[in-house]
Amino acid sequence: MRFRTLALLGSVAAAAACGGGSNGGPSPTGPSSTLPGVPGVLDFKTSPIAMTALRFITPLGNLNPAAHTIPTDHIYFYFADPDAGESPVGRRTDVFVPADGVVSTVIVSEAPDTKVFVQVAAGVMYYVDHVIPAIALATGTKVTAGQRLGTTGSAYAMDLGVINNSVTQAFVNPSRYIGDTLHADAPLKYFDEPLRSQLYSRVQRIGADLDGAVDEDVAGRLAGNWYQEQSATPIAFAFDTYDPAQPRISIAAVLMIPRTAVYAIGAGEPSPRDVSAASGPVVYTLTTSRTGPPVVGGPAGRLLVQMLDDQHVQVELLADGAAAAFTSNAVRYTR
Repeated sequence: MRFRTLALLGSVAAAAACGGGSNGGPSPTGPSSTLPGVPGVLDFKTSPIAMTALRFITPLGNLNPAAHTIPTDHIYFYFADPDAGESPVGRRTDVFVPADGVVSTVIVSEAPDTKVFVQVAAGVMYYVDHVIPAIALATGTKVTAGQRLGTTGSAYAMDLGVINNSVTQAFVNPSRYIGDTLHADAPLKYFDEPLRSQLYSRVQRIGADLDGAVDEDVAGRLAGNWYQEQSATPIAFAFDTYDPAQPRISIAAVLMIPRTAVYAIGAGEPSPRDVSAASGPVVYTLTTSRTGPPVVGGPAGRLLVQMLDDQHVQVELLADGAAAAFTSNAVRYTR
């Protein structure tokens, strides 16, 4: 597996600025049974981009604040490697319909990039994003696996997501999440063999679980998503998509926390899954990082964190040399 370098920390933003999903606005439609002609089963028969063009796949749970401060509800098919100096425009490639279905919604997510939702059954749909369509698409348009949909767009990767109403992520506060995220499913398991195994072999993740995770919440623990009480700006105490044993802190800037980035924590510091209200204040030593294969990051200060109770946490960036004590600059978050 080829490792990416720290250069991706900045350039990956183009791939993660997706319409709808984890931190975007809600999709205008969800899976239903109202569209005629839906085939009735999700069966991915074709890779959305050719295997010869595919560089690697990032699984569920990517972190890229501010657009994706919380773990993503979709996966990424990278066709251009920013660390290798490749251009998404220079490597623009064909996009194919992965499964039969009926178009339910088309959104221009970031012109000219377009997000296309395809319903395949009552309560089940998939979507592709960062696509420039080459065919006319409207609600009710039937598409067929293997059909050329268009080309990749301006991002380094295209998105593939599955919304399945029979799957519900176990967030501590599910009312915060749109259907795309609350009912997100892992896409790769729906591909036919041998394509399924070929795609899993391109996933940048170690261990047996190659699908990744959308929901990192643990009730009564620091792990998971929290929202600033006034602005609802999120912070996530999550885990690496490449090595799921490695904690990551994903921060979107608020008034007293001006930094937007993903950070690793110091060796031996407590996992967010082990921190509770009984733990008291915890200091994390921050290093610039990302989700993905390891990089050498730089020191980024210290973060003081305390769970006040099961539903509230306070966070403060400590000034250099400052004592580990909260001040009026502390920011409160809630589930």
